[in-house]
Amino acid sequence: MIRKFLAPVTAHRELTAPGHHVLEFYAPELAHEAKPGQFVAVAAETGVQILRRPFSVYTVSPEQGLASILFSVYGPTTRALATYRPGDTIDLLGPLGGSGFQADPVAPVHHILIGGGYGVPPLAFLTQTLLLANPDAKVSVIVGARNKNLLVGTEGLAEVGAVLLPCTDDGSFGYKGLVTGQLNELLDQDNTPAHLYICGPTPMMKAVAGVAVVRSLPCQVSLEPFMPCGIGICMGCAVPLSDGSYARGCTEGPVFDAREVLW
Repeated sequence: MIRKFLAPVTAHRELTAPGHHVLEFYAPELAHEAKPGQFVAVAAETGVQILRRPFSVYTVSPEQGLASILFSVYGPTTRALATYRPGDTIDLLGPLGGSGFQADPVAPVHHILIGGGYGVPPLAFLTQTLLLANPDAKVSVIVGARNKNLLVGTEGLAEVGAVLLPCTDDGSFGYKGLVTGQLNELLDQDNTPAHLYICGPTPMMKAVAGVAVVRSLPCQVSLEPFMPCGIGICMGCAVPLSDGSYARGCTEGPVFDAREVLW
C-alpha cells in the first residue's frame, strides 16, 4: 500500500565514493512492506524542484522500523538531501513500483546480480533478502565502476554470505574490464543453472541482457526511466516493449523480464 511518510532521519553517512551518501530513516510500515526493486519518491525543499525524485530502497530493518536510500549528489534534490542530519524529516511516498524482483531463495540456482552506480542499491536489498531467507542460497554480486573509488553499495553483503566480484574499467580493484567479461567467466566456470538480475546504466543492462539471451538464462532488469509522478498517472515513464506496446516504468515496472524490453 502506497503511503506518504514524514520520516525522521536516524543516520546520515557519507561514503568514500565522492558525493555518495546513505540516508537512514524511521518508517516502520515501509520497512515491513518494501520489496527489492521497489522505490520511494522523495520531496525536498530546494526552491527550484517541484517534482518528487525516485530512489531505490537500499536497506530495510523491519525489526527496528528503519529503511534507507543511497544517492549521489547530482541535482537540487540530492544536494538538499546531502544536508539532512539525524532529527530532520524526509518527505516520501512508498513503497512504489510493482512487485519488484522475483527470486526464490530456496531454488537450486545460482543467483547472479549485476549492477553499477545507482543500480547497486536494489541489488544489495535483493542480496540481503535472499540470504536472510536462506543462508545457503548461492548468490554472487558483480559490481562495475570506472575505478575503485566509485564502487559503492556492497557493504555488509560478504558478511551475509554473498560472493562479491568487483570490476573496474582501469583495473584498480578486482576484475579489469566490463561486467559482461566477469559474468561470462563466472558462467563458464559454474554449471549451476543461473538466474540473472540487473540494474545500472542502460548500456550495461543491454549488454548483460544480450548475454542472457545468448545463454538462454532467465534475466530480470530494473529500469530507471524518468518518473515525473511515480504513481502511474502522468505516463512520463513509458518503457517500449518488444511486442510493440508500452508499459509504465513506475507501476508495471520498474522490474521487467529483460526479453520484454525493446532495447
